[in-house]
Amino acid sequence: MKTKDVKILWGRSGNRCAFPGCKIELTPDSAESSLGEMAHIVAESPNGPRGDSYLTCEERDEYSNLILLCPTHHTLIDSNPEEWTVDKLKQIKREHENWVSTQLAQNRIFVERIDNSSFIETQKKEWAKFAENYVWIIVSITPLNISNDDAINPLNRALLNSINSLKLLNYISYSEITVNHYHTSPNEYGVVNQDLRNIKEGSAHKIQVFRNGHCEFMVCLENILEVDSDHTHHQNLLHNPSTKILFYKDMAESLSNQIEGLINIWNDGLPFKDMLITAVMTNTTYMRLYSGRKTWNGYELGSPVSDPILQYSKVINKEESKAAVEESFIKRFVNHFGLNIDTVFDNNGNMNKPGKLY
Repeated sequence: MKTKDVKILWGRSGNRCAFPGCKIELTPDSAESSLGEMAHIVAESPNGPRGDSYLTCEERDEYSNLILLCPTHHTLIDSNPEEWTVDKLKQIKREHENWVSTQLAQNRIFVERIDNSSFIETQKKEWAKFAENYVWIIVSITPLNISNDDAINPLNRALLNSINSLKLLNYISYSEITVNHYHTSPNEYGVVNQDLRNIKEGSAHKIQVFRNGHCEFMVCLENILEVDSDHTHHQNLLHNPSTKILFYKDMAESLSNQIEGLINIWNDGLPFKDMLITAVMTNTTYMRLYSGRKTWNGYELGSPVSDPILQYSKVINKEESKAAVEESFIKRFVNHFGLNIDTVFDNNGNMNKPGKLY
């Protein structure tokens, strides 16, 4: 889901369950009993309740196909789709939003704004400052509403165990190592695990969990980049000493590992039903992506990137599969580099290679 669609849904629903006669006030970040759930009118997948539709995957996640419900009534409509049809749910949504508009006009209800945008923008500035001139991939998950600096206890044992079980990738051997738990400690924001000792060689990581529920997994990739390598000369490019070549496999493996790690933290120790997941790559100007394919005249590279920062974000539900989330982010970053990939993972879970669109 796009952040814009989420904000519209919560705002027009008045942070209340749309089911007739309910109207219970909801929140995206509190006890399970009052958590708001963004239910799909036409199911998210064709196999779900009310899933038979011409709508695309993207259209199924848009505001027009979402209705805000409490957990009880979300379960009710999905357990009996024959009664709770698409047309009936759309009518319920219209009537509820009209009710909210009337109540707001008469000052009978107050709607707290569901927003995390200012916090995210602040973090993006901090990431750019922290990265300096190095290439980092930064993945974060953020509650939909940042209103409580003490939303979680970052030192609870389940959360610490989850942090200390995260994996770091060795990009030479493509092996995994577990983070060193001796690098985990409290700090002014919550709890952090970081190792910046080799940052001058372009190798470092930082994992930060904030008391407000925001989490970041940051990995420096500078040491595995090819800088002005033979790959560029095979393409007859103008010599540019700033050109950096990133291997697709390295980028995809890193995104996959970071996303999986943060979702594990979410499942193990965070109470939120929905989160905004964001991925950022820093210092990408002139960078190109090597697809892993060879062509008749050299190596298949994507287009040089003009922006210094690449980014993508979307709202995800706790029940979404990790593989689906990883696929959407890897696809988007492949597109950022002028390449395309139809399916990231094959039937055996192995990664396919991207390529030129034509």
